[in-house]
Amino acid sequence: MKVVHLNTSDFGGAAMAAINLHVALLEQGVDSHLLTLNRTRNDVPKHTVIDPFGLNGRPGWDRLRYKVRRALEVSGLVEDRSNTPLNREIRSARDGHEIFTLPYSWFDVLKHPLVASADVIHLHWVGYGLIDHRRFFGRVAKPLVWTLHDMNPFTAGSHHTDDDLSFRQGPDRSPQLRRPHMAKRYWRYKYEAMMKVPNERLHLVSPSNWLAHHARESAMFRGRDCIVIGNGFDTAVFKLQDRRAAKELWGLPLDKRIVLFNALDVDNPRKGMQFLVPAMRILAESGVQLVCVGGKGSTLPSDLNAIDLGYVTDSAKLALTYAAADLFVLPSLAENLPNTIAEAHLCGTPVVAFRVGGIPEQVDETNGRLAELKDLQGLVNAMRDVLAGTWDHPAIAVKAAERYDRRHVARYYRQLYPQ
Repeated sequence: MKVVHLNTSDFGGAAMAAINLHVALLEQGVDSHLLTLNRTRNDVPKHTVIDPFGLNGRPGWDRLRYKVRRALEVSGLVEDRSNTPLNREIRSARDGHEIFTLPYSWFDVLKHPLVASADVIHLHWVGYGLIDHRRFFGRVAKPLVWTLHDMNPFTAGSHHTDDDLSFRQGPDRSPQLRRPHMAKRYWRYKYEAMMKVPNERLHLVSPSNWLAHHARESAMFRGRDCIVIGNGFDTAVFKLQDRRAAKELWGLPLDKRIVLFNALDVDNPRKGMQFLVPAMRILAESGVQLVCVGGKGSTLPSDLNAIDLGYVTDSAKLALTYAAADLFVLPSLAENLPNTIAEAHLCGTPVVAFRVGGIPEQVDETNGRLAELKDLQGLVNAMRDVLAGTWDHPAIAVKAAERYDRRHVARYYRQLYPQ
């Protein structure tokens, strides 16, 4: 059986989930392939990057056609269907709202040889133009599995809608758009395509019960089931390690308790740094040290004296950051089932986070504390409680391994794939 995984990129949370599943399937003898639009790493086996201009055998003509179409979109002569933040329909200032991706693609991924020869097509995060919903779902005749990593598959284009539940009736309100009525057009484009796929040919999966519930309640997927399978991780890498030795390897202060924060972009308002900064200032006299992993950590206020480790792409080194931490904190305002929390728990590190999305399915009294959403004092109290407490780090790691081992996750998916 050949399984082809489609994910827009090879970095980020959804990509890591896809890669871990892909590698685990390979280890179990499945002919698995990963197909992305870009490449930032060379350590993933059977990883192919799509050449959009080479799918039709006429790269010169297709490249020219694309450039002409893009020029017409920029000039306003035709509808702007580009999947970039510069799309004319997307507001430049979105008041903290995350990205909005349109359901269009200028190339047909079904023409890729790997997709054409697949027995199962496994979709992951396919925004930014990897698939055209009408062309893809209207023509695909193969079994599909779609792992939902956020709300985009059942919205007009939003990836998180916060408290807005309008997607249950149709398009969400889409505050990212300059002309909100365009949301109806994008949503209808997706909906009409989805209606062409019979239930028995599409298996929806969510890593969290929270997102699965929203998917089932959405107008886009009403009448379809969505099962829950968590994301998998390499438990040979993310595991319990000596905390003091990990601190020494990173050169972190041994006389302070380490508070770790990890996000793709540290200053993303969705990740809650606007709450973590004042919380750390309140805790400043408690002998704590903030350590940040991710992009833009250098932009944090200088009075925090945060240690910025930047992007840590090597999994073994990343695991050492969790092992070195006394507390991992993620005050996100919107999440599905964060990989970072799973990784921290696998390394035996307790977690503090807001009670939002699927996070309450990960954090309980045995492995951390939760604060109510946007409650600064509650966040401070939770961090103090964890830092002052005595934790059974091996028990945290064992419990996490039972849940997140990618080998178990791959077996669940193998049972789901058509035989």
